[in-house]
Amino acid sequence: MKLSVIILNFNRANFIKNDIIPSLNKNDNIDEIIISHGKKETKFEGGGYKVKHLHHYGEMNKKYGLTLRFLSGLESKNKHLIIMDDDIIPDNDSIDFLFHKIKEDERIYGIYGRDIRNEYNTQNVFGEVSVVLTRCLITTKEMCQYFINNYKNYESEKVKNSKPFWNGEDILFSLLSIKKYDKLPVSYDLKHYNRLLNYLNIKESISVGGNHIEYRKDISKDFIKKIGLEKKLYSKTNITSKKNGAVLFIINSILLYYIYLFIFILLIYMISKYYYKNGIKEFRN
Repeated sequence: MKLSVIILNFNRANFIKNDIIPSLNKNDNIDEIIISHGKKETKFEGGGYKVKHLHHYGEMNKKYGLTLRFLSGLESKNKHLIIMDDDIIPDNDSIDFLFHKIKEDERIYGIYGRDIRNEYNTQNVFGEVSVVLTRCLITTKEMCQYFINNYKNYESEKVKNSKPFWNGEDILFSLLSIKKYDKLPVSYDLKHYNRLLNYLNIKESISVGGNHIEYRKDISKDFIKKIGLEKKLYSKTNITSKKNGAVLFIINSILLYYIYLFIFILLIYMISKYYYKNGIKEFRN
């Protein structure tokens, strides 16, 4: 049994080519990396024998939007899939851990959890949770097919007018998985790397600006009500820990190393200053 990885390429082709693919190629459990190209200007080829390119730009991207994640999953040759964003690199041990968990007990597992029982909340939560973001999760090809078979039933006017199209696909994917498996997704605090520079360019992020959070609050309520999960979410949710989003990002990004470097340089400076002053005093005495 091997793993396929699904990545949507839109604005961050260089990071996918130069950082994500080389890292994934090192994992022996991964034998297929599927790149869905949603923008003609950023499409690329190559990446090694594991990489499969899907040209989804143009009409395909207009028709499916972010649900291309799951449509691409249907092109995989493996039962189990890692679905991930284009600005994150999960540690190889984290990938292996998620792979072990889904083989042991089939449901969705991931790294970034959300609690949406009252309303959509951006705090990262771990344990049995309402939603595991497609930022990095493991699922099955069968679950992708289940989503594609059913998602149109939840395509409201809000969703049709969302930017990008079908924003909130990750919320619906987790909620439909609860309906399918009768189990909540599970989120773990696992090691991964966040690309800091990608977050500094807000034009590349769909979660910055506008009414993104308010929109996700609204559609979360709509999805929960339409699927009928209110009671199950309250009775089954078991959050074991929480982390502020900014803290989790800093811990898993290169920014943390800069903070360490700054502290190290500051300590060296203070020690040098201390010994310099004391050395002068001893010399004078």
